[in-house]
Amino acid sequence: MRKIFESTEAFETWMRKRTDISNRLLEKKHEQMAAGPFPFLRSTFYRWVEQWPRVCPELAGRPDDVLLAVGDLHVANFGVWCDSRGRQVWGVNDFDEACELTFTSDLVRLAASAILASAEAEIQVETGEVCDLLLAGYRAGLRTGEPILVNDRLPTLVKLTRQTQEDPKKFWEKKLRAKDNPPVDARDLPRGLEAMFRASFRPGAELTFLAQRSPGGLGSLGRRRFTAVETRKGVHEAREAKALVPSAQYWITKQDDMPSQTSTVLQHVVRIPDPFFQVHDRWLIRQLAPDIAKIDMPKPQDKRLALAPDLLRLMGRETANIHIGSRTTKDLVARVDALEQNLHGWFPAATDRMVESVRKDHAKWAERYGE
Repeated sequence: MRKIFESTEAFETWMRKRTDISNRLLEKKHEQMAAGPFPFLRSTFYRWVEQWPRVCPELAGRPDDVLLAVGDLHVANFGVWCDSRGRQVWGVNDFDEACELTFTSDLVRLAASAILASAEAEIQVETGEVCDLLLAGYRAGLRTGEPILVNDRLPTLVKLTRQTQEDPKKFWEKKLRAKDNPPVDARDLPRGLEAMFRASFRPGAELTFLAQRSPGGLGSLGRRRFTAVETRKGVHEAREAKALVPSAQYWITKQDDMPSQTSTVLQHVVRIPDPFFQVHDRWLIRQLAPDIAKIDMPKPQDKRLALAPDLLRLMGRETANIHIGSRTTKDLVARVDALEQNLHGWFPAATDRMVESVRKDHAKWAERYGE
């Protein structure tokens, strides 16, 4: 098995053939990967798909368990959006790495991320407890198969989303700061991007285009991002465009002609769509606004910490909503039952092994890139 540095170089070489990359931002990503095992996990789905068959062959080697998965699933990959009727919907909000994997990969990666995020927050959790909560939610999701709305039926989400919105003034100061977001002439945008932006605004909107020099995120850090803004009577409306490349799964399996599966997975999942989210061949377009809530796992001294078990169950339930887009409920229930019967303890055992794999890779990475 090649070292993490060799894996990273090989993947980034592959990625450069598919989109323009900022060397400055890629160096920033390398530094952030050294910060801890959890940000390292979020940044290295390419390493996950390389290690998964080696570390967990008994799960990865079950071809009948393969479906269209999220791929890069983790506890920071959930958020809230408003549908076309103004209702708040909660669920997975990043499908950049959608690909064909065993359904267990999504579950194990989600559990591993919960373990690593908890350690980062100095919260002690048991792997078995995390896995039990996620699997209970997953089974519940297979039974119900319905989108998750933020309403009185789910008081946990109501409490967790309360006061998660950013201060509008600070939000727009950051997003429109010229130093980090220099203006771009429409003629200098990548081909077709202006038309993609305009399709998501009202007809005749007067747009200003910006290049993002300090974007957020980790997994896609290094790819180009642009912003389109309309300002009317002091009120801003904005969209972000992010370069889209196929999943790292197609790098590791040498399927170089495979396109991104982001659009495909969104067509089939159990979901109330975000009306501002667009998927094009090489770009993702989404809304930027201060009231788009993102729920982080509660930290120590946070009164919401008692809600963490409910949040994990909901994450398991939403994962089921994704998976039943490409498999029947009956089929997935049977596959989970078969694993429980034939590979007793498969979930916590696989999670512990993948957590250890991530920590070992991170330790080596931090030696080179850490302070």
